[in-house]
Amino acid sequence: MVQLADKLWIPGFDAKEPTLDLILSLKKDYTPYFAEFHKQCETEESYYYQTVKVPVPDHFDPVIPATARAIVNVATDHVDVNNFSIEVPLSSPQAKARAERLMKFYTGCWLAQKEPVLRTAVKQAFLYGISFIKPTFDPMNWPDAPILDDYDAEDEYKESLKEWMEKRKMAFPLRDVVVNPRTLIWDDSRLRMKWAMQTTNVPAYDVKRRYPEWLPKQKDKVTDMAEWLEYWDEEWCAYLAEDQFVWGPYKHNYGFLPFFPVKTASAMDYEEGRPEERYQGILKPIHSLLETEARLVSQYSAIVRQTAWRTLDVHGPKAQAEEVAANYQLFGGINVVPPGVEVVASPTIQVPNDIGDLLGQIQTMIEEATFPNVVRGQRPTGISSGYGVSALAGMGRLVFQGVADGLRHCMEQVNSAHAKLVENRIKGKLTVHARSEIHDFDQTVGPEDIRGYYENIVQIKAEAPEEREREATLALQLKQGGIISLYEAQRRAGITNPLEEQMQMRAETLLNTEPFIMAQAQQLLALMGLQPQMEAAAGSEGAPTGNNPGSMNLGGAQLARPGEGAIQGQRMATNQANAGAPVFPQSLADMGQLGRQLGGPMGGSVAMPNGARVG
Repeated sequence: MVQLADKLWIPGFDAKEPTLDLILSLKKDYTPYFAEFHKQCETEESYYYQTVKVPVPDHFDPVIPATARAIVNVATDHVDVNNFSIEVPLSSPQAKARAERLMKFYTGCWLAQKEPVLRTAVKQAFLYGISFIKPTFDPMNWPDAPILDDYDAEDEYKESLKEWMEKRKMAFPLRDVVVNPRTLIWDDSRLRMKWAMQTTNVPAYDVKRRYPEWLPKQKDKVTDMAEWLEYWDEEWCAYLAEDQFVWGPYKHNYGFLPFFPVKTASAMDYEEGRPEERYQGILKPIHSLLETEARLVSQYSAIVRQTAWRTLDVHGPKAQAEEVAANYQLFGGINVVPPGVEVVASPTIQVPNDIGDLLGQIQTMIEEATFPNVVRGQRPTGISSGYGVSALAGMGRLVFQGVADGLRHCMEQVNSAHAKLVENRIKGKLTVHARSEIHDFDQTVGPEDIRGYYENIVQIKAEAPEEREREATLALQLKQGGIISLYEAQRRAGITNPLEEQMQMRAETLLNTEPFIMAQAQQLLALMGLQPQMEAAAGSEGAPTGNNPGSMNLGGAQLARPGEGAIQGQRMATNQANAGAPVFPQSLADMGQLGRQLGGPMGGSVAMPNGARVG
């Protein structure tokens, strides 16, 4: 590979402002170098968007199956971008709290993105073989501090300063953008990427409206499209329109080049060779198979269209045959057929079996070159066990692990970039609010939490939700077996903040203890004013004394209702008289009486043979 970057790089360029001549020189030399790769990306898009040309007979529309789109979409769905885990390795056990703050910050940065960044990057990686994520600082979402000279009174300045601090607690200026590699040229040297340029075509009037001082090279150029170029290196950035500076060059003070690749390692080497050889998508090996499949389906459709409705053949003199053909009616019509003319149905033409057989073989070869159809949910022939299908699907998903590995390495670099932005651009505390199905926290970090430590480890897998559940079950079994700690089991189960989760568990255990419950009950009774009644009930050991109508009758005799005093007294006397009689039936008659009593309707008390009632 020609090392153009080493030839064009000026010694000491890192400390100097890039000139227009240098930027245009890099663009001129690297555009042909990436031309074949950009053309390859456009070809991949033609298969994904079903715009590829398929040869078909005249007067027939081609039928292009959505196989290519389905392959890319299914592969993207199986990289679980919503269940990633981030770990910050620190040597000392005392640094666990700091590591957990950084883990929560990195996780929250991804959850705070309002765009499908990771999913789009995965889809581009499958389609092109590479993708880029660009972390940036958005100053529009980060309010500037008030200046004391702008206020007449100190109280006004303090009030404005207080509002500014509250706004910064809710503001989040970090934004990650997915860059299509078809619009990018970059430093492809083996040392490291030192610069990158992104080129797009935008309406010229948009550029003129944003930068009124810009003058197009042609007077009527304002109504056309203009080439927009963004130049970035490790220290400087600039915007160009039609090869003219419209913004910058300025120092971005990021401390890094904000372009991080998602490399899928789909070729023999990831850094040696031309870009079109190193970066190939999942559709690259099956281009000819996709075209053959579309051609066979189009042929099948064309033959069915011609033969599905049988035509009629008219035999006889030409003039009479043409007259009959012109006036012949179908579907119950009345036709007059002159002598010598015969109308018969055309011969039936069957679709050749070779088309269907070849189509099946082509689809099998597409499946072998990409991933098995069982991953899409289709049950293979001869498999009836759910475990067998699950095992085949798990092995099929291994095809997607290369993209998952490339994404996790890119996420590790972007996490480090987020930390550098806090140190170099924000230079203060930043609060991130994370809300998802498994994460719910607000974490604040500052330069004192980072202190130049950017190491982090990201784990992301190509798996289905049921596999994530099995992993959590395995972590529970290892914890119960004494092999791993509770902290490790919670981390494997997907809990980002195990320390806080353990504190929550201890708090819930404390709340459920008997002393704590009794203390809460005492506070509740005192708050409701029921403490005297409870004390009186506890000290009476029988019927409550006094004329307090609110006293509790715990364990005392049933209170008499008006007009029923004698009845209740007689019932109580009877029960007391029979209190010493045996409960167990003493004779056959007693057993019959007990059976009738117990066989009655359920609910309420049951009369025993001795006259007492139980229940």
